[in-house]
Formats: sequence, structure tokens, C-alpha cells
Amino acid sequence: MTVCDLLQDYDAAVRPSGKTPYNDTRGAVMVTTSLNIRSISAVSEKNMEFVAQFRFRQEWYDDRLRFIEHQGLLSSDYRNFEFIHVARDQSLWIPDTFFQNEKNGWYHMLNQENRFLKIRSDGKLIYDRRLTLHLACSMHLSRYPMDHQNCEIAFASYAYTTADIEYIWDVPAIQIHEGANGALPNFEIASFKNASCTSKTNTGTYSCLKVEIRLNRVFSFFLLQLYIPSSMLVGVAWVSYWIDWKSTAARVPLAIVTLLTMITTSHAINSNLPPVSYAKSIDIWVGACVVFIFFSLIEYAVVNYMGILDEHRQMRKAACNRSRLSNVIENDNFGESLQSLTFSPQEKKRLIRRRNKPSMEMLEGDFEAIEMQDRGPPRSAGGMEEGWTFHDTTDLVYIGQRKRVELVRWCSVLSSRGRAERIDIIARIIFPIAFILFNFAYWSIYLEEEDES
Repeated sequence: MTVCDLLQDYDAAVRPSGKTPYNDTRGAVMVTTSLNIRSISAVSEKNMEFVAQFRFRQEWYDDRLRFIEHQGLLSSDYRNFEFIHVARDQSLWIPDTFFQNEKNGWYHMLNQENRFLKIRSDGKLIYDRRLTLHLACSMHLSRYPMDHQNCEIAFASYAYTTADIEYIWDVPAIQIHEGANGALPNFEIASFKNASCTSKTNTGTYSCLKVEIRLNRVFSFFLLQLYIPSSMLVGVAWVSYWIDWKSTAARVPLAIVTLLTMITTSHAINSNLPPVSYAKSIDIWVGACVVFIFFSLIEYAVVNYMGILDEHRQMRKAACNRSRLSNVIENDNFGESLQSLTFSPQEKKRLIRRRNKPSMEMLEGDFEAIEMQDRGPPRSAGGMEEGWTFHDTTDLVYIGQRKRVELVRWCSVLSSRGRAERIDIIARIIFPIAFILFNFAYWSIYLEEEDES
């Protein structure tokens, strides 16, 4: 009966006059709003959107719906109660609020429509409704997956300007449920704040409010699913350098399988991301891993080519020696030809090289002898007291000589191998050093940017 009496001459198409119990002048309707966010989920980088479920509350005054006098005395025509719940078939004026970045959404209707509309005795209306919205979120993915995203929920009046409706925040303005983070598998809510987004267009100035939510991506998932496996694939490519270059059936499939696995991983990652025009941090990492693995395949091609060249050269040299020996036997000038063969310029060079190898061994023996001598007790300095020795100087000399001996040994071992084996030995050292330097540069740059942000 109370509602029927209030709605007897009520026109739902006309907005309230703006009068309140505290201000009896006409003006814009002041709509007090608040959000109770229950969950934020389904953050999609590919579609650049997220899903939010929240309760949206709006409060405003309508002086036409007062059912108590301003002095606080009860009127004889109305009952003594403070709130009246409005039924669904009773039409009242409601602000035409819309969400500016909304793509899709729905009201919750199970088991009953999740909403209520109440009228307070002084004419204040409280409208609360539960919503689930797909909201657009402009994401910048240059630091993906070590990024953070700033998303927002913005709402405004669709038709009324600030002369008719103004939105203001309630206290508290925003509340986020404790379990809201549980619905985000790869993100966590770092912070949130309320702000204003009032805009001016050709048709007038429109009041607007927004909620800014900062989402930090959880990096542990990508560390376990991407960075560690891709590093292991690069390590497998490095293992191929330790396999004999003649084992083509072992090295080539190993390099090809790791390369294809890395390329497949790259496509799987990019399938869930939008095609942006800039390079993401994950693109740099995956690209570098592909380059390292591809380098192992190219290195084996070079090693195989060099090894075949060396074998062909040895075969030609052996065939040449056999032909020359057969010619000597046929001409019965074996002794004279042998003498000429021994002292030919080419043979002299070979003899010189053969003599150099023992000299290198002798040089190593000399260094070892020097080491043994230096291990003896150090001499005392002349003109100084007994027991006063130069331990530091002898230690430095011993360390320097030992380093030179190790360098000579390494060079002699390297020179005694073929070109193919030498390339493999050098690649075994350069490859891990280059990957470690890349990791140092990569993580120092992106982790430093994360600390600054």
C-alpha cells in the first residue's frame, strides 16, 4: 500500500530533481557508487581481456519517494518502517549506467535474480546487482612473461551529462574478496585504486568513474615450463660437440630434434599471444636458444666438411707416394731416387716438423724440471738474517711457470689434432661461455627493469 501510494503519480522516465534531506535545491542527481569484487579470472593476452565478477551498488535520493516528513515525525498515512523492498514489476527511475570497456556480460539469475532495490524513508534508493563482465584491458607485452598489467573497470552515464548525473565514490569505494586471487592462475592482484575518468565530448561532459587494478604475472610457471626446459635443450645441443665428428648418425639427429623441439615450443607460446609489432622478452629468449641450437648444426656441417677435406688430402698424398715409389722400382734407381726423395724440399719441411715435435716435448720437460727445482727450499737473501726468505716471490714464479707449461701442453695437443677435431674442441669452450654471457645480460636487464617498475 505504501509503494502504491508513492507510485500513484510517479513517472519513471523523469529523473529526480536532485533534492536531498540536506539540500533542498534542484540540481544534478548525485549517485554514490561502490564495488565489491568477488573474483577476477580468465585473463587473456590474445584477446586482451579479463573476466570480473562483482556486486555493483548505486545509491541516490529521489524526493518523490519520501514516506516520512523532514522533521522525523511519522505521517498518519504510512507505517512505521525504515526500508521498503521494491518488487520487480514496480518501475522506478534508475541511472542509465554502462561500462565503457565492457565486451560482454550478464546478470546472475540463479536461483532468483541477484539484485535488490530498496527505498529508505527519507527517499534514498539503494540499488545492488551482481554482474559478470568480459572487460577489455590494453596490455603491453614487451616484458612478457615478467610483466605487470594495469586493467580497469570504467563506468559512466550513457545519456545524462554532468548537469543531470554525477557519480561519486562511496566509503569504502572498493572491496576485493579474499579469494579473488585464487581465480587467477598466472596473476596476482598487486594493488587497486579508484579514480575519475570524466570525459568531454561534442554532446557534453559525462561523469565517469573507474577502478584501476594492477596485476602481476606469476613467473614461477614460466620458469618451470619454459626457461629450464629450453636451457636443457641448449645443453643437449652442446653435448653433440663431444661426439666424434665421424658419427654422423648420432650428431645430426640430435641437433635436428633439439632444433625442432625448440621451434615447436616457440609456436606453442606465440599461439596464445597476439601478433604484436614489437619484440617480447620471451621472443628474445626463445630466439637466442634457437640460434644456439642452430649453431651446433652449422658447426657440425663445417666440421664434417673440414674432416672430409683432410681425409681426401691424406688419400691424395698416399696415392702420390705410392705412384712415386712404383716409378722408382720400375726405373731400378731406388737408391738414388730414395736419396733425392729424402732431401727434397717437401721432405725437408716434414723432417723439420718432426724435429719440432720432440723439441716441444723437450720444452715441456724443461718446464717440469724448472718446477721441480722451484719446489726446493728457497735461497736466503744475501746480507739478511737467517730464516728470512722470499716465499711470495718464489710462489709467483712457480705459478707463472706452471701456467706457461699448461698453455704449451694445450697448444701441443690442439696442434696434433686435425682441423675438424680442433673446431670441436674450440666450440666446446666457446659455446657454454657464450650462453652464460647471454644469460647474464638477459636476466640483468629484465630483472633490473622489474625492480625499477
